[in-house]
Amino acid sequence: MFDSLGLGLFTMLGIQKGIVFGLSPGICIALGTITGCFGGIIRDTLLNTIPIIFRKEVYATVCIMGGILYFSLLYFNLKEDLAKVAVIAFIFTVRVVVVRYKVTLPKFGY
Repeated sequence: MFDSLGLGLFTMLGIQKGIVFGLSPGICIALGTITGCFGGIIRDTLLNTIPIIFRKEVYATVCIMGGILYFSLLYFNLKEDLAKVAVIAFIFTVRVVVVRYKVTLPKFGY
């Protein structure tokens, strides 16, 4: 639960930092994704386990979807604070559902 909440919060923080510096929406989404995911990488590395993002889990994809949702909500003139809360709730909810029902990305064989 806390991992999902942290993922949403730090993704939003990364997006906001990009906006403050006047970066394009695509770069802001990438910044939010990196910010959101890197905390989990550090945590798992310190715990001496394989980071979640390097397994088949839906992790960075949720951050990207949240970033796209944020800029879409702003495009449709939703208030900025309400859009932030909606995106954090979206990322949190999707992550909880993914973990609960063990949804994974497809694995392609070579």
